[in-house]
Amino acid sequence: MSYYLISWGANSHGQLGQGVQTEECVLPREVDLSGCSLESRKIIKITGGAGHTLILDNGGRVYSSGWNNKGQAGFPVTEESFSFRQIEGKLKEKCVVDVACGWDCSAALTIDGTLFLWGSNCFGQLGKHPNTFQWIYEPFEVILDRKIKRVSMGLRHTALVTDDRKVLVAGSGNKGQLGLNSKKDGFSGKCEMHTFTEVPTLRNIKNVACGQHHTVAITEDDNLYAFGDNKYGQLGLNTDVISKTSIPILLPDVRFDSSVEIESGWSHIIALTGSRVFSWGRNTYRQLGSATFEDPLSWRITRVEDLPTIDQVSAGSEHNVVLTSNNYLNISNKTISSSNKTINYITGGGRIFCWGWNEHGNCGTGHTRDVKAPEQLPYSSNFTATLVGSGAGHSFAVINKA
Repeated sequence: MSYYLISWGANSHGQLGQGVQTEECVLPREVDLSGCSLESRKIIKITGGAGHTLILDNGGRVYSSGWNNKGQAGFPVTEESFSFRQIEGKLKEKCVVDVACGWDCSAALTIDGTLFLWGSNCFGQLGKHPNTFQWIYEPFEVILDRKIKRVSMGLRHTALVTDDRKVLVAGSGNKGQLGLNSKKDGFSGKCEMHTFTEVPTLRNIKNVACGQHHTVAITEDDNLYAFGDNKYGQLGLNTDVISKTSIPILLPDVRFDSSVEIESGWSHIIALTGSRVFSWGRNTYRQLGSATFEDPLSWRITRVEDLPTIDQVSAGSEHNVVLTSNNYLNISNKTISSSNKTINYITGGGRIFCWGWNEHGNCGTGHTRDVKAPEQLPYSSNFTATLVGSGAGHSFAVINKA
């Protein structure tokens, strides 16, 4: 069985790792990895920022491609990176277990709970004062008094979960996304925080997800707290009542029936629980997966219909990529718009569905019109996908071919 990495979507900075810099790739293409040590079958996570991508393999090694103007790809800014290369330096001898991307910054978390950061620090999102450095290409170790279990990066802020289940934040807080307001009345969110600071009101947290100007925290018993901008209902709170908050608010009447995984776009959320997908927030590009679900009710948490059972979800800035589980099977036909060619394929386990913003081919449909409801990736019939990932406007999958 042969494994391959495929990518599609925006590629203006070489973030697809295809060895070239192009405006877009509207249909999936295989990524040539012959120039580096990365093996497709060993990839365990793919994530991206505005124009760069990080890949983590099961040996704890990190690879990157794409935009590097602030060193976010982990190489000197004078070096272009259109194909995947391993990030070495201080990461070379470390076993990395998770990676995250902001707009133009990056993070790597090691097996021993040590955090490494690099890229833009213009808003203190790396936990250092911008006067110390505006950006850095070499991953540096963040010195904290606790081990880190989780990391997420938004547009200009970073959130961490510690081994004692607390949340630490740094970076921009202009919309309340740091959750550091201790007052019960009014809005007094700190504009910036240049050192990692504990959110005092959050306890027993197991994971966090950062969006453009908001943050969601998940407790051990799967309750959700949200804070920051709520202009589009991305906090899951009524926009007529709360437009933004710098105080973490427990989402009322949210009861998922099994362990929940959260992925945040810039201004929308998708949640995977019990193989079902739910969404809320901005729906301008139909990123909620419904052609008819309009504001102002998009703050209500609603199940995404017309999806089979799902194993994995990934959110770009305004689009989504999901992977079906192995117990789903159907047979259908599909016409690829760009080639007017009909392909017969089995829509079984390991299929990929995309929807939302598609200006750069982010959804891999062969065109650049927004995708209003989940649509299966029009790829060949003899493959099974094992992993999906996304950046702001680009997407990836690991597949194996029979």
